[in-house]
Amino acid sequence: MILGAMGTWTVHPGQVLHLRPTPVALDAAASAPVDPGPPSFLQGDHLGAYAARRASGGRHRAWTGTATHLEGAFDGAALARALTRLVRRHEGLRTWFDVDACADGGAPVRHLVPADAVGFEVVDVPAFSPGPGLPWDEWVTTHLNATFDAACRPDSWAPFALGAVVSDDGFSLFWGCDHAFTDGASQLMVLSEIEELYAEELDLRGSNPSRPEPATAGSVLDHARAEHALAAATPPDAPEIRAWIDAVTAHDGRLPRFALDLGLEAGETAPVKIRSATLLDADGLARMDELVTAHGARFTGAVFAGIALTDTRLTGATDWFGVTVVGSRGPGFETSQGWLCNFAPVTFPVADGRVPASFTDVLPAANAAFRQARKVASVPVHAALGVMLADGVLDPASLGSPQLISYLDLRRFPGVGRPAYDNGLHFTGEGRTGNASLWVNRDHERLYLVMQTPDTPAAQAAADRYIAELTATFEAAVGSLVTAAGAAGGAGAAGGVRHEHLEATGAGRLG
Repeated sequence: MILGAMGTWTVHPGQVLHLRPTPVALDAAASAPVDPGPPSFLQGDHLGAYAARRASGGRHRAWTGTATHLEGAFDGAALARALTRLVRRHEGLRTWFDVDACADGGAPVRHLVPADAVGFEVVDVPAFSPGPGLPWDEWVTTHLNATFDAACRPDSWAPFALGAVVSDDGFSLFWGCDHAFTDGASQLMVLSEIEELYAEELDLRGSNPSRPEPATAGSVLDHARAEHALAAATPPDAPEIRAWIDAVTAHDGRLPRFALDLGLEAGETAPVKIRSATLLDADGLARMDELVTAHGARFTGAVFAGIALTDTRLTGATDWFGVTVVGSRGPGFETSQGWLCNFAPVTFPVADGRVPASFTDVLPAANAAFRQARKVASVPVHAALGVMLADGVLDPASLGSPQLISYLDLRRFPGVGRPAYDNGLHFTGEGRTGNASLWVNRDHERLYLVMQTPDTPAAQAAADRYIAELTATFEAAVGSLVTAAGAAGGAGAAGGVRHEHLEATGAGRLG
């Protein structure tokens, strides 16, 4: 599995098929009963923004997707049964929201489609006819955007879309889902779960169709109710709230933004352009693992150390403040399809006055800061936001488009080793942005960066510079380890660490 732009997905030409709810399922969805309880905090934010965009006639592209390729003959009926079983298992995929009340400041109303009413059927898409200047790959990108724009919306069911491209060498699958019902982890798992259910359906073909359904995944509806209860029970002086207040107060009452000027006015946005760059290859990863182990840290600490060193080198700051995405998948929710995330502040000193810090100087502090962030993330961020806004600690203007930082180890997801996962691409809808968030990912082959950037000349120039600086930071860190080992000449690990410190200090003056 890799993360990248949707336009990088390549698929052989073939017959395009969609899986859509049956008429019976659509009728049941339209009359689905109201399910009491609030949406999750992130869902509530998303639904409010969607309602405003819908009222203004704007385009909704807040969906994410994934695509993959499988070998073997295609059986549309088996895939429809597999999708039916998937959706019955995940309550979050059986919900939709009435957002009409949001226009007047009211709350969205959730509807839950009964599991036994769920069903899907295969629908042919008119055959692709090459037109002037529109090759197959471009048609696929255009088709996926149009399909997901139409289907992936929170105020109707189904808020997702599954399709296939059937060719001589097997078939490819593409899936998109409105963000209210999914997150990155969900997207990384969904096609491998469909693949597993599809394989079971092929094995059952012609046999007794009665078989146990997969165990129901943890209910994201229950998760949302528990999230609100926890926020309400958290006192304003709780350590998790205090950590947010301290971080924001120390940084002028604002949430973090990209380290470089993107050339946009306050509140201005531009179309998204996805940027991607390799930070370390497999050899560099092995050396970074060696470095973090020698310093009693974890790889996550190295990721934040590298970003912090780069940012402070570019800004001249002596400490660093970032907001990271943290999964909130507690026991029972490990494989749930839904938006199960929280945010937490990561902040630590990077330089002492005018003396630039080395990678190994910063690594322990970065490692400790991320461990602290995981503790802070045990309380929903919205509890802290409410306190900070009420007390005037946080500038509301900074809530519009803060910079977010995510780190994922793609080797640790349940689909690893299955073709759907190993052949997969995870992408996001390319709407508009006023910031440049960072999505750092590790797999067996490399550590790489994906950025959602504004597609303007000034922003792209800033992204070019930032990618070069961040890459240099990581390369210097692992390169100095090699230099240290050679210089030590058998002098032992302690000598290597001392030499690495000096090499990284020099790298800290790049740019």
